[in-house]
Amino acid sequence: MNMMNMPVLKFQYDEKKAVEALTHIASKWPGVTVFFASKILFFAEKYHLNRYGRPIVADTFIAMPNGPVPSSVYDMIKGRVDLLGDPESVFTAIEVGQKSYPQVRARRAPDLDVLSPSDVECLDEAIAFCRQYSFSALSSLTHQERAWMEAPVNGPMDYQAMIDEENPARADILQDAREFAAYGVL
Repeated sequence: MNMMNMPVLKFQYDEKKAVEALTHIASKWPGVTVFFASKILFFAEKYHLNRYGRPIVADTFIAMPNGPVPSSVYDMIKGRVDLLGDPESVFTAIEVGQKSYPQVRARRAPDLDVLSPSDVECLDEAIAFCRQYSFSALSSLTHQERAWMEAPVNGPMDYQAMIDEENPARADILQDAREFAAYGVL
């Protein structure tokens, strides 16, 4: 079946896991900018999806000019919490410095009961990966990602395109991912 005819793979966003994932990132990289936090979440989601058939937080990533941006987490960082189920959880977990490039700092340790060991593994790997690049180099790398290239400009990215074509378990991962997406289980 042609990729253009395949339904978009979309999961149920998990706000609680998003707060804890962002808190984990900020605790490992104090002062991480919104740009780097966004790219860490993208790569962590991709790693997790390719290994375990499900994302970590299931945010909707938007193909922005500087690379993928998780829309709900971005709103959380920017203080737009009026649509959240538990806005207070954001304020107790992180603080965002209001410089020209807002920086995120953890106010507390992440609740690792919310994140699975595989979630933490992929988040840590993505932090290590992203830390080694400059803004422009990391932005360029994300522009080589199939999910970013196939998405409409400033439009949503398809999780299915995050599953590597060369992944030998791609068919099984797609099947598992579709089941996770259908039942909203993360």
